[in-house]
Amino acid sequence: MILLMLMTLLSRATDSVYFELASDASAAVLYFLCWRLIKWREVYLLSVCAGLTALAFFVFDMPLAVYGAAFAQASFLMAFLLLLALLHETAMTSPTISECGHYLTKQPPKQRYLAIFSGTNLMSVLFNLGIVSLLTPLIKKGLEDEKAESAITALRERRQLTAMLRGFAWGVVWSPTAMAPLAVMELIDGISRELWTVYGLVCTGAVLCVGWMEDIWRFRKLQRTAPANRAHITFPKAAFLRFMLVLVSLFSVTMTVSILADDTIVFGLLVACPLIMLGWLTAQNWDKGQAAMGATMRQAWHICHNQLPHNGRIIFALSASGYIGKISAEMVPIEFVAMLIDRFAMPDFLFLTFMSFIMVPFSFLGVSPIMMAVFFGSILGALPVLPVNPTLAALAISSGWALSMTTSPFATLVLLISNLNGTRPSKLSLGWNTGFSALALATLSVVFFILTGGQ
Repeated sequence: MILLMLMTLLSRATDSVYFELASDASAAVLYFLCWRLIKWREVYLLSVCAGLTALAFFVFDMPLAVYGAAFAQASFLMAFLLLLALLHETAMTSPTISECGHYLTKQPPKQRYLAIFSGTNLMSVLFNLGIVSLLTPLIKKGLEDEKAESAITALRERRQLTAMLRGFAWGVVWSPTAMAPLAVMELIDGISRELWTVYGLVCTGAVLCVGWMEDIWRFRKLQRTAPANRAHITFPKAAFLRFMLVLVSLFSVTMTVSILADDTIVFGLLVACPLIMLGWLTAQNWDKGQAAMGATMRQAWHICHNQLPHNGRIIFALSASGYIGKISAEMVPIEFVAMLIDRFAMPDFLFLTFMSFIMVPFSFLGVSPIMMAVFFGSILGALPVLPVNPTLAALAISSGWALSMTTSPFATLVLLISNLNGTRPSKLSLGWNTGFSALALATLSVVFFILTGGQ
């Protein structure tokens, strides 16, 4: 895993074909080393990979370059997730994250939805799925401390879990560390990552307001009783400032590397992840004096040697999805797609809304949203003329990803919460979020209408 990350960084920094080959070879070796982790999901994905490869070779007679590009996409996604995992695992060691998470889950009912949604949305930038692993037990413990009636406890749990689920899902629309921007930016030219972030924050803010109003209306008849044992929770200023310092450092290093190397923000983020990990660990051990450096290196080694291997199944599934999305998009006749777009010409905002919606039914097939992002990104990137602004097209794809995460019972996020909490995946997604997802899609349509000037 370390070799794959290193070779990927060197490949992107030097454009050397030798480092690129070494990166792909490292990814191939990892597939063999992860064989003990293979379960039914991985068997399914490998079968789809093999089937599509055979179809591309025997039926479509595709050149070898197509398979190389598809595997390069898979290898790159694998390396990027591992580099992000360095940040996530470092966050797991930080008391700052625990303090912020405890504060979010202890908010009064009126502010709790806003606090958990926005807090999860922001903290997922550094913590990714780890924030779900942290907050879910804290929510459970907080409800046990309140000692309310079982029916009231169940409703409060539902409100907090849905706020967390929605907050994390809509973080992918703007977060620089989300996989959706990475996948799409590699496939579509002309995307402005800075403008995408601004548009994404607008969409997330609108969805936050709509979800908050839906939550208030749905539970308007819930009895408002404050537990007698609820203590006043002080805002953890120091912890929040430390978290924001890490966040600002991540953005600053990313932009600096991107500008100095005259490369994309994606490359800047690749380099920033290990640097921020070392800086964060050093800050945590600063009070140890001369022993600080030794403690930092031991923690870094523990993360690389003991924690990174836990991501084996995730990188396996993610890379396979990237391969499937890339090679299946090559089978779609681009001329036919361009003709359909011209024939059924629709206003830009409707096209963008359709792009967001179309990913939802595909998510019920059990495929990863990353596969759909790569699939649609590859198709749009191959069109002679993109029918909409490239940045807005990327925004629509990532918005579809967010909708899939709150709607599909097969989404990784839903399965993780279900595993931690015991609630059925179908209840978490369809049962609790169908109405919200429909409102979110309608809200997106309005936002797209405004961003395109009604065209």
